[in-house]
Amino acid sequence: MENMNLENVHKRLTERIKKYIELIKKEYSAYMPIEVLQRLNNIDDYSQILKIYDYGEVSAYASEKNIKMPLCADKLLTIASKVPGYGINKKHKPYNEENIIINNNTFLTYIMHVFISGTNAEEYYEDLLLHETMHFCGSDGASVLKEGINELLTRMLAQKYNLKTSSCGYPKEVKLAYDLMNCFGDNIIIRLAFIKGFENELNFIKENLGDDAANLYFQVCNIAEKEFKEKYYSHMPEFSGAIGIAKKVLFYKRIDYTNVHQMIDNYANSLSDNNEFKHR
Repeated sequence: MENMNLENVHKRLTERIKKYIELIKKEYSAYMPIEVLQRLNNIDDYSQILKIYDYGEVSAYASEKNIKMPLCADKLLTIASKVPGYGINKKHKPYNEENIIINNNTFLTYIMHVFISGTNAEEYYEDLLLHETMHFCGSDGASVLKEGINELLTRMLAQKYNLKTSSCGYPKEVKLAYDLMNCFGDNIIIRLAFIKGFENELNFIKENLGDDAANLYFQVCNIAEKEFKEKYYSHMPEFSGAIGIAKKVLFYKRIDYTNVHQMIDNYANSLSDNNEFKHR
């Protein structure tokens, strides 16, 4: 990606960020802390938000100050583009309107999509941008469950406004977040996305849903975090390069939240039983 092309990509992505921030505020401002809204409303130069440079990884990162996109992704995609069959179906998508939120996509699904569609660097950044803009707008990612919630809200926003996203990020964690949303309600989960600090999250749930719900959230967060760190995150140093991509797929596949889903199901069933008893 030559310098002039990079400048053009940066300009186009900056316009997308501006659009995304306005839509995120439109959809979720009622759940955001006032200081976050003030920060977003006081942005003078949107072009300063996005940073595209080579920091040795292909993942994107976001904070309240900026969004980082990996320049080295362009090099890997250039190499991949030389393999026969690359870009065989430019219109390929890893999801449709019906399954954009809940699906069985994985990181391997996305890698296959990149190859089949012939994804270039700008398109790769676009696939990551909405998720990272959500983080920039205050949606927390301090735990693996919070990443699942952030990705769930990202997909909901993409579906409602026909925005571009991969719909492949944190697939197992999205399903946990979705199950909790069915138990706790949309408003609780969306508000949780913008609450920082585990104790604050627990207190919020306790005040709004009671001790049992807070205890469930405590257990789900801790068990999921332990499973994710042991099976996947502890191996992060091994995920660089082409071999690292294969390892990333392998180790993520080992994550098993079956017992966590069962805990959520048990809680949901207890709510159903209590409601049935009250109406007798």
